Formats: sequence, structure tokens, C-alpha cells
Amino acid sequence: MRRKILFVLGLLAAACLSCAGRSTTPTAPMTDSQLQVTVVWQGRGVADVRLDLLEPSLTRTTDAMGIAVFRVPAGTYTLRAHVNGPGPRMPPDVSVTTRPGEVERVQVTDCVPCVSP
Repeated sequence: MRRKILFVLGLLAAACLSCAGRSTTPTAPMTDSQLQVTVVWQGRGVADVRLDLLEPSLTRTTDAMGIAVFRVPAGTYTLRAHVNGPGPRMPPDVSVTTRPGEVERVQVTDCVPCVSP
């Protein structure tokens, strides 16, 4: 009986060790790429600009340098930048493709003196 208990405990220990380091949520999406968006006006970064990545419904706001980073699975996304422009218009949508293990950089121009509708 004692040998059976030791055998079962050994199997349990081996099963626990084989799972060590694995994610506990197998359905969690892999974020193996990055999208770095820089919003500029006349060569300078613009802070507090809202950026939406439409397909995964992610929103970021640019920092003091005008940069926002999205960590996403590799794929193709639609980026919507809420920037100002001359005249009434919708925020520009940009199609962006990210690749595994890489950083995709996108620059969007804002018009600071323009008034958005």
C-alpha cells in the first residue's frame, strides 16, 4: 500500500512539474507584436491624443512625447487617430499590419491650430 501511495505522489509531482511555466489561461491571446503610434505637429509630439485600434477595441492616449503603444497579436488592424484637421472631417483611419516579434511604427500628423468639428 505504501508503494502505491509513493507511486501516485510521484505521478502527481511529475504532472505538476510538466505544467510549470505554462499559462493558466489557454485562451489568453498572444501579444507577440507591438504597434507604436506617434502623433506629431511640425516635428514635435502631441500629447493626449486619443487613438483607437478598432478590431480588438483598444484605446490609448499619447504620452508627453506623442507616443502610444499597443501590444497585440500579429495581424492587420484599423487605427483611428482622433486628430484635428482643416475643415469638417472624420478622424483618419489607417490600416496597419503587425508581424510576430516586431514593432510596427506609424506616424500620424495632427493640426494643433486647427479646430476639430
